[in-house]
Amino acid sequence: MNRFASALLVSLALAPVCSCKRASSDAPGAPPVAETPAPGASARAVVLDVVRGLDGCSFGHRGVLLDFGDGSMHSSLHPGWLGRGEDETVEHEGATWLRVRSRGITASFYWPVVASDAPDASAYVEARIRGVMARGVSITIDGKSVGNASLVRGEAQIVVARASSPLTLAPGGHEVSLRFVGGSHVGSEALAEIDWVHVGTGDPGEPYAAPTRADVAVDAAVGGRSMRALSLRGPGFVRCSGWIPANATVEVSLATAGGGEADVEARLLRDRRAPVVLGVARAGSGDSGWAPWSVPVTGLEGDGALASIELVVKRATKGTRVLLGEPRVVAAAAVSGTAPPAARGVVLVVLGSISANAMAPWGGPHAVPELARFAAAGTTFLANRAVSSLSSSVLASMLTGLPPLAHRLDDPDARLPGGPITIQEACRQAGIATAMFTANPTTGAAFGFSRGWDDFVARDPIEDVSSTRVFDDAAAWLDAHKSSRFLLVVHARGGHPPWDATPEDLKAMPPEGYLGIIEPRRAAEALTKVRKHPGRFKDEDRVRAWALYDRAVDVHDAALGRLFGALRAAGREDDTAVLVTGDVATSEAAVPFGDPEGLDESLLATPLAVRWPAAGALGGRRVDAATSPVDLARTMLDALGLTPPAAFQGADLASVALGAVVPAQRPLVATRAARFSVRWGPNVLLGARDREARMCDLLLDPACIADVRATSPLALEVVRGRAIEAFATAPGYTREQAVLDEHTMATLARWGRFTSEREGEAR
Repeated sequence: MNRFASALLVSLALAPVCSCKRASSDAPGAPPVAETPAPGASARAVVLDVVRGLDGCSFGHRGVLLDFGDGSMHSSLHPGWLGRGEDETVEHEGATWLRVRSRGITASFYWPVVASDAPDASAYVEARIRGVMARGVSITIDGKSVGNASLVRGEAQIVVARASSPLTLAPGGHEVSLRFVGGSHVGSEALAEIDWVHVGTGDPGEPYAAPTRADVAVDAAVGGRSMRALSLRGPGFVRCSGWIPANATVEVSLATAGGGEADVEARLLRDRRAPVVLGVARAGSGDSGWAPWSVPVTGLEGDGALASIELVVKRATKGTRVLLGEPRVVAAAAVSGTAPPAARGVVLVVLGSISANAMAPWGGPHAVPELARFAAAGTTFLANRAVSSLSSSVLASMLTGLPPLAHRLDDPDARLPGGPITIQEACRQAGIATAMFTANPTTGAAFGFSRGWDDFVARDPIEDVSSTRVFDDAAAWLDAHKSSRFLLVVHARGGHPPWDATPEDLKAMPPEGYLGIIEPRRAAEALTKVRKHPGRFKDEDRVRAWALYDRAVDVHDAALGRLFGALRAAGREDDTAVLVTGDVATSEAAVPFGDPEGLDESLLATPLAVRWPAAGALGGRRVDAATSPVDLARTMLDALGLTPPAAFQGADLASVALGAVVPAQRPLVATRAARFSVRWGPNVLLGARDREARMCDLLLDPACIADVRATSPLALEVVRGRAIEAFATAPGYTREQAVLDEHTMATLARWGRFTSEREGEAR
C-alpha cells in the first residue's frame, strides 16, 4: 500500500483507507491526499493533525502564552523574522530560552474573543526572564507602556508588568515588545534570556504555570486505552491554522485527569469575521474512557478558507486537566475515474513567456487552436503558479522536483548544480531514451542543463534558423525512437524575443508604416537598452512589439500541432503522456518582455495541460486545485511507472485531477534570489529574505496592492510561517556559477540578458 502524506503549514498526516496507485510526497507544499477504495467513493484524509503538527499551533492559559524558546515562535518575532540573526536558543534549567542580543524584540500574537475569565479587564504581562548584561526591561503592548522590571544577572525570575491606566485588548492581532536597559551598546554580548511571555487580563492571582509545548503534549492512558493527547487547564485553549475545507469535520476524544469535569468548545476563527462556535461538550462526566466528539465545520464559503480551529477549555474543576485525544480536522475527497495506465513515453513542452490569463483555454482572448484542442482532450489545470520569475529556475524545478531554494538555480548567473537527481538521470537508469531540445540560451549547457541526457541540442537565438526549429528537431528524434520508451523535453522560445517575421509579415502588422526601434531579430537587445530610458519607448513601439509577440504565439501553436502530428505518425499517441506548460508569464511592464526580478502574480500565472494515455475520465477535465512546476517531475516519473527519488517534492497531477486529494488549497512558494512570494488561497505575502513587504488578499484586491497585514493577523501568521519553513528546510545544494564563453555571451546579448556594453563586463 502506498502511503500518502501532505504538509500544509503544520505536518499533515494521512488517514489510510485503502490502496491506490498514485502518491504524493512528504515534502512541504504537497496537498492532502486520500487513498480511495473505488471511483466515485468518498475517502477521508487528515488535513490538520494537531498533535503531529503542534509546532504550528498556539496555546493559552488564562490568556496568551508566547514560548520564546520554541522554534515555532520565529514567525511571530521581528525584526529579522526569517532567522533571528545574532539571537540564539540555549538550554538550561530544564527549559529552552531565547538568548537575546538585540536591544529590543517584538512578538505578534492573536488575542482571542475570550482569553480569560475577565475579558474586559486591563491587560498585564508576566515573563520568565534571566538577566545577562541588561539591568532591566521595559514592556509595551501595541506601543503602549505596560511597565518596567529590574533584572538580576544570572538569575531566572518571573517579572510582572501592569499598566498604570486600563489597557484592554480587542480580539485580533497585537504586538508585545521588550526593550532591554543597560548592558554594553557595542559588541555582541547577550543582554538577557527569555523563556516565555504571558499576556493576561484581570488579576494575575496564583503563580503562572506556562503550558509550553513539552508540557501540553502527553501520552495519556484512559480506560485502558493509550492515546496521544493535549493536556490543558481551564481556562485555556489550543489554536491551529491551515486551509480548512468547507466539508471538514473536527474530531477529538475527550477525557479528564484529576477526577473533575470541564466544558469544552470548538470554534472556527477567520480574519475580519466573527468566530463561529462549532460545538460544545462536557468532558469527564463520569465516563471511564475516552468520549469521542465530532463536530462539522460550518461558516466557510466555497471550497474552504485559510482559517484557525480553536479548542477551548472554558471551565474546569480545580485541579482538573482536560485531555484532548488525537484532535484533528478531517475532510472527504471523492474520486472520479481511475488512474491512467503507465505510459511508454513522456513529452514535456515548455513554452517561454506565455501567460495563462491570455490564452483561450484558460479564459483569455488569444486563440491557440492546437493548444485548445490538446487541453480539451486532456486535463487543464487552472491555478498553476510558477516557482520563480526566472525561466531557467522554473525549468530546473520541473526536472529536479525541487523548488529554487533547494536546487539553488535562483539567479541569472547560477547554473543547475550537480547534486540534485534529475528526471533524465532517473529515466536513463531505467533504460529509457532521453532527449532535450532548447531554444532558450539560459537553459543550455553553460547553465548545467545538458547533464544526463542521451541527446541534448540547443538552438541559440543567433542561429539562422526558425525559432520553432526545436519542434522539428524533436519530431525527427521521435521518429528515430518510435519503438523505444522515451522522455522528450522541449523548451521553446514561445513569446520571448527575438522573433521571426518576414518583410511581408511586417507590412501587414500594426502600426501601419512603422519605422521604430523594434526589429524582430534584434528586438530583445533594443528592449534591454530602452529600459534604461523608458520614455524612449513610444506607443507605436509597444503596438509593434505586441503584434510580433502575438505572431510568435501563433507560430508556436502551429509548431505544437506539428509535434502532436509527429507523435501520431510514430504510432505513439496512445501510450505517451504529454505535458504542455509555460516557464514564466509575459512581463507587461512599461517596457515589456524583459527578465523582471519581481514576483507579481501576473508573472507567475502560467498555463498547464496534461494528456495521459487512455485519458478516459481525465479527458476534458478542468481542475481548480493549486499546482506548481515542482509537481511535473513526480508526475512524469509516475506516468512512466518509475519511483521518484526520495528528495522529490510536489504531487502527482493525475491524483490531483482524479480528485484523490482533499479539496484544499496548499501554499505555493516562489523565490528569486532573496525575494519571495507565498500564496495560500487568495492570500499573498511578498518580501525579501529578512523581512516581509506586504500581504494582499486577491479576493479583495486582484492587483495585490493593498497591505492587509494589520487586518489579517491569522492569515499573516500562517503564511509567514510557511515562508520561514521554506527558507529553513531547503536542502541547500552548493550554488554553482555559470561560466560563459564568448559565444554564450553573444547568445545572451541577443536574448536581451544585457546590452553589448555589459558583455565585456560579464566576461
